[in-house]
Amino acid sequence: MPPHDHDHQHGHDHEHGPDCNHADETLSVQIANQIINVANTRLQDGIEPEDVATGLRHAAANFTAFVTKRGLGATSDPGELIEEFARLLEYYLGRHGEEEKPAQGLNDLIEQAKNEV
Repeated sequence: MPPHDHDHQHGHDHEHGPDCNHADETLSVQIANQIINVANTRLQDGIEPEDVATGLRHAAANFTAFVTKRGLGATSDPGELIEEFARLLEYYLGRHGEEEKPAQGLNDLIEQAKNEV
């Protein structure tokens, strides 16, 4: 399965939401892009998108809990972390809602393949 059209291989050429509190080239965005590259590789391996998304949420929760419980993060309040996740999710739902429809992405992929041949 090819990477989904909503991957972050596009170089983050968009503005982040007003609540993100980070610029496009921060270390956290670079790490997020690396993780999304791994997710795209798993999609290419044939893993279902929902399984990849569930795995990413599980990993994010697990590592965030690890950092939080050891006092290694900026906050120890789980409520703040949940609010941050909700803001990020809402922002990206809006961003991906503005993107092309899946059929258009398939058409683009076909055109890209034709141009590469």
